[in-house]
Amino acid sequence: MKKIILSILFIGMIEPLLLAEGTPRINFIQDSHDFGRVLQGKTVEYIFTFENRGTDDLLIKEVTTSCGCTAALLSANVIKPGETGQIKVSYDSQGRAGKVSRTINVVSNDPVEPIIELSIAAMVDSSMHTSFNINESIFSEKCSGCHFYPAIGKQGKELYDAVCTFCHGRTASGFDKLKIVPRDNIDRAIRSGLIGTEMPAWIKEFNGPLDVDQINSLISFIKGETG
Repeated sequence: MKKIILSILFIGMIEPLLLAEGTPRINFIQDSHDFGRVLQGKTVEYIFTFENRGTDDLLIKEVTTSCGCTAALLSANVIKPGETGQIKVSYDSQGRAGKVSRTINVVSNDPVEPIIELSIAAMVDSSMHTSFNINESIFSEKCSGCHFYPAIGKQGKELYDAVCTFCHGRTASGFDKLKIVPRDNIDRAIRSGLIGTEMPAWIKEFNGPLDVDQINSLISFIKGETG
């Protein structure tokens, strides 16, 4: 504990001196992300954003991951003072199951914190769809625990998180693909399903779990009209 306190005090004392002489300082808006539940086999993505709060160019020397299932893509190697950069991290859940965590090390020319460790986590649900028959409904008895009952009584974001994230994800890259789809197309797909895919008809009149109000609330959330 003493070593930690002394390290914090040292950084607090030396940082103003370094900045006065012109030095880069890396600062991440967020250094960890939890993807939540991920269906086995899906690849999910998250973008870590950082800023150069120093007075000289920030040079990102290296970005490494703790496992081959995780990849990191840097937006730029040199970030000028006051500017921001991004590291897009993707995680491939193929062959994984249960609670997983991975780390990403960012090495820079920041003299105070030359190595920053980022982390991602997920709960990977073992896939039950490897032998899925497109003529079989995800509302069948063996699948209803994940795809039918969790939708009952929910609206908007809560509804999306409960039953839509399995296939469509909760990350920006996956969610944004839905946002650009015309409202009528989304409504038609939710109500009637998509023939030849795993997407069933979700409305109650076709034996799904959703009523009209739930579908409308879901579409409003997807289109960014509600929080």
